[in-house]
Amino acid sequence: MRCVSCSERTPSAHSPALDAPDRGEARLCSSVLALGALFGLMASPCARGTFVSAFVIFGVPLLTFCVTAPGRLSAWSELRLLARDAQAGLLGALLSLVGRRREAASVLHTHRADIERAYAAHERVRPLVEADPLRLHHARRLGILGAALGVGAGIFLPLLEPMTYTWGSGASGALVFLFDVVVIGVAGRVVAERIALRLFESSASLAGGGVWSSRLRSVPLLTLLGGTLGAIGSLVVLFAAAAASGLETLAVFGADFGASALWFLRATAPMALSLGAAIGMVMGFGAGVAQTDRE
Repeated sequence: MRCVSCSERTPSAHSPALDAPDRGEARLCSSVLALGALFGLMASPCARGTFVSAFVIFGVPLLTFCVTAPGRLSAWSELRLLARDAQAGLLGALLSLVGRRREAASVLHTHRADIERAYAAHERVRPLVEADPLRLHHARRLGILGAALGVGAGIFLPLLEPMTYTWGSGASGALVFLFDVVVIGVAGRVVAERIALRLFESSASLAGGGVWSSRLRSVPLLTLLGGTLGAIGSLVVLFAAAAASGLETLAVFGADFGASALWFLRATAPMALSLGAAIGMVMGFGAGVAQTDRE
């Protein structure tokens, strides 16, 4: 859219690479240190500079989300897994349309097994996946729902406020629309996947006993957790959308990229926070309701 108005284990001595859990701990430690450094910059005289201010505005929510919802896979593995989601879903839908439902079910079953193997490679997630793989797939479906709601909210923004936002007209308008869908969709799916994984881990720790006792214990806490993560994650998606808006405004109008992106952030952040919190609460509620009897 364009604006109209302007760990405990150590690496093996025989291997130079760290194990996957150790890499995760290193990324988490780096995120915490970087977040502390940014808060230090906010309190220093350097924060008066435009570049440092923009760096703080973008960096604090991003690093906060990385700390509260750390990834259990590498960034490349996350993107590759999401690409496989789209590939398996599209292939399964095509096979179903031509009447080959058995092959479609086989494709989806194979993809589910690949997902379980990917997450079971992480030491912390492996026991949860092995104990209840259906909970993992349910959480990921909630992530897909959250990403779809985020994309819907983003692409319909010009329809809600046509005097402020626009896609343009003609061929350029179609390209802007497609670019918005791709950027918001990819960013929203990555963020929603991490939120879903955090809800999966939390719901597994809260499970136990009867179905209704588990729901009474899990639904309030997971709804609150989902709303919090959704609000923070919405800012991460908003940054991607702001960068897309700045590029589109630069390409079509020749306006300043930084000014356009910052304007988009200021104009859209309150709405994004509310929508993100609502979407996260829906995901958290869905994760809390899905309980099984373990008595």
